[in-house]
Amino acid sequence: MNTIPFIRVSGPAIERGRQLGELAKEQISQNITMYRQYFQEVYRVDWDEARAYATTYVPWIEQYDMEIMDEIRGMSEGANLDLLDLVVLNARSEIIINIGKAHSVLDGCTCLAATPIVTKEQEMLIGQNWDWNHLISPGMIVVEIDQSPKPTILMVTEAGIVGKIGMNSEGLGLCMNFLGMDEVSEGGVPIHVVLRGILNSNTLPKAIGQITKLPRGTSANYMIAHKEGESVDVEATHNDYDVIYPLDGCTTHTNHFIAPRMLNIEDTKRNGIPDTHLRQGVATRLLTTQSGSIDAETFKRIFTNHAGHPVGICRHGEAMADAEAAGTAKTVFSIIMNLNKGCFELTAGNPCENPYETYCLK
Repeated sequence: MNTIPFIRVSGPAIERGRQLGELAKEQISQNITMYRQYFQEVYRVDWDEARAYATTYVPWIEQYDMEIMDEIRGMSEGANLDLLDLVVLNARSEIIINIGKAHSVLDGCTCLAATPIVTKEQEMLIGQNWDWNHLISPGMIVVEIDQSPKPTILMVTEAGIVGKIGMNSEGLGLCMNFLGMDEVSEGGVPIHVVLRGILNSNTLPKAIGQITKLPRGTSANYMIAHKEGESVDVEATHNDYDVIYPLDGCTTHTNHFIAPRMLNIEDTKRNGIPDTHLRQGVATRLLTTQSGSIDAETFKRIFTNHAGHPVGICRHGEAMADAEAAGTAKTVFSIIMNLNKGCFELTAGNPCENPYETYCLK
């Protein structure tokens, strides 16, 4: 059975970063090696170019939250790796989008949220299939970060990256989709740093503020929910955003813009990954038709759906003709969060082939 290593760290930013660096050194090194290959083979960006570009994001991270930058510094020290290599990992989306010299169809994430008015046990559920480069799997970790007085975080992430998908001790949960537009950003906060800012929040308004307080390095969709029974979906470009509120209690999102304010932009994912439309439609139909009886099993049935195979909600890059290429995408993990219980269920790999394991905040 596939498993994702679990790590628990605590203390001030620099110290918990050192702990992460020491405990996940193997996975961080794996991710640096993977992205070195991936940038070169898929986007024709060599590592030195990536490092040089990453330096421009250090002031943005420091302005956004110095503690986050200190945690990155601590990881570099704990893993005995160059600081810029860690910054590259945290700005990897911006490197791909803003200086990549080619485009590859990788994205395929599908996100769901169901509020208590539509769930079987009146609980707040949120989750997603996270689809990305198949070579990243050995570099994934589950980490619990005790960072008092800020909320404790339980998330799954690429080792070395400070923010990804998960929940916190205040009952806030977070999922995300990669989005794209034809305008290249000049600077901004890396979106994975924004994800950490959201997970540092104790309310939905504060979480939205973490997205909007500074320009962002590239486009993304942030699906956020809270155990109080509310959820929002924030589509953001580098300099604009819109918020979707689920009046009917359900939210689904894939890889194209759907918010009214965003419909007139040049959406590169809408044309580049046409499976985003089918996944959006299938997920919406399967979720909304179960309104009133939605539970974790409902999410699992949706996350194992193969309509449009191999690029369905449960994505199978290994079934594609170029399955061994560095840019091949598949479902790396599937996650379902119950924010009232403070637990999530997680697979290591496609949910149609791997069991969900349960992780709970300590």
